[in-house]
Amino acid sequence: MSQQPNAGLGPWIERRARAAPGAVALITTGGSLTYSELASRVRRLANGLRALGVAKGDRVAWLGPNHPAFLESLFAAGLLGAAMAPVNHRLDEAEISWVLGDIKPRVLIQHAAAGATARGPGPRRVAVAGPLDGAADFEALVAGSAGHVIEETVGPDDLCLLPHTSGTTGRPKGVMLTHGNVTWNVVNLLSCADFRSGDVTIALAPFFRVGGTGVNVLPVLFLGGTVVVPADVHPDAILQLTEEHHVTVGFGTPEILGSLIRSPLWPTADLSGVRFLITGGAPIPEALIRAYLERGLTLLQGYGLSEAAPVALLLQPENALTKMGSAGTPPLLVDTKIVGPDGAGVGPRHAGELLVRGPNVMAGYWNRPDATAAALTPDGWLRTGDAARPDGDGYIWIVGRMADSFVTDGHVVHPGDVERILLSHPAVADAGVAPVLASGAGHVGEAFVVVAPGAGTTGQELLAWGRERLAAYQVPASVTFVDRLPRNSVGKLIRAELRDAATPAHLTPPGRGG
Repeated sequence: MSQQPNAGLGPWIERRARAAPGAVALITTGGSLTYSELASRVRRLANGLRALGVAKGDRVAWLGPNHPAFLESLFAAGLLGAAMAPVNHRLDEAEISWVLGDIKPRVLIQHAAAGATARGPGPRRVAVAGPLDGAADFEALVAGSAGHVIEETVGPDDLCLLPHTSGTTGRPKGVMLTHGNVTWNVVNLLSCADFRSGDVTIALAPFFRVGGTGVNVLPVLFLGGTVVVPADVHPDAILQLTEEHHVTVGFGTPEILGSLIRSPLWPTADLSGVRFLITGGAPIPEALIRAYLERGLTLLQGYGLSEAAPVALLLQPENALTKMGSAGTPPLLVDTKIVGPDGAGVGPRHAGELLVRGPNVMAGYWNRPDATAAALTPDGWLRTGDAARPDGDGYIWIVGRMADSFVTDGHVVHPGDVERILLSHPAVADAGVAPVLASGAGHVGEAFVVVAPGAGTTGQELLAWGRERLAAYQVPASVTFVDRLPRNSVGKLIRAELRDAATPAHLTPPGRGG
């Protein structure tokens, strides 16, 4: 019986090279690579990894900041039927060691600037962008390996990516994303966003997060476009690269995109080629959306999670203003529903847990059968743990984690609802809400606010702003001004630390009268 072809991500670059060998695939500080050149490097790297013992079913770990070698390794692992396992290099050494111990990679590809690594004996190491003790050199491995085609049977259900969750509520969990998950995520994006074959994008978000590749990088490569991988992610440098390479589409967290508008180059940078930017991962301040719209840029809010590879919702451009703040609607091949505690669907303007189903949803958690059973229903729905509210038109607003909600005056308060209103105030740069115990009557909210540079406000002004726009029970009991909010290495609010900083005692529920 003849061997089946590789039906995974691995051959994408080779197939693109057949269609347009001279088209530019990657741009780096050292120059550029055409699809033909990139395909050759991916083949040689795959053969080199095979010589180091990597076989189908193994893991190849990556530790370090964004670098073209990550993308080459991702496609090379895909040719071998191995899974790429990116590790957050911003973690401390003990956490990195734990994640690598959980993955048990055959080979660890490590950027020399990553710093911390696993302790003690571990996998074979390959060093990128500088020497590391006891590690082979990445470029030498590529140059010294054969360039023949890898023949390996890889199917849509084989493991492709093994990222770990951010671990804000416990140990990080490995998310098993198959080749089918990754491919269907790209198809879903193409169904709802205007990606084109000549697009140019910049890899701004970290590759160790699924969004770092899944939202803009892989869709652009899938269509034969160009990905710029910057060594310098300073906002000034990003704006200069946007001009120089005529960037057309992009993705960044609100934190990343917010840093661009604070650059002195922002008012004059030529951004005329940019058709749209996608953002998500945290609440989007209305001021940020308007700052981009004022520059003639379409900023589309979306919603995703690692377990959905990652995109589950995206706002359409024509509704960027009328549905501002919404995460949008599902792509073509994603189903969503919002359910109450009894599992029944909630009506418009009522909050419940968001469930997601589609071919992009993960196979499960790595070596965590109990966690997998808790997250995936028997009929394929992913319990996201996120609270969401639909409007009458089917557009969905994300209002926080279900676990972060609290009861005030007999009503459920979702912090995201309150934070969105606070963030709509022109003087507020960041906001977080946490429950604190009130005297004899459950919980009330305390708001923690970062004031925008050069702006001024008071707690009473913000509470009055909230009373005009929120139900009485949602209005925080007090406002505390802070220099910054506690966020993890990927920008997610660590709400438990807000709770620890909250000051209970004399607070009383605001009541219906405000």
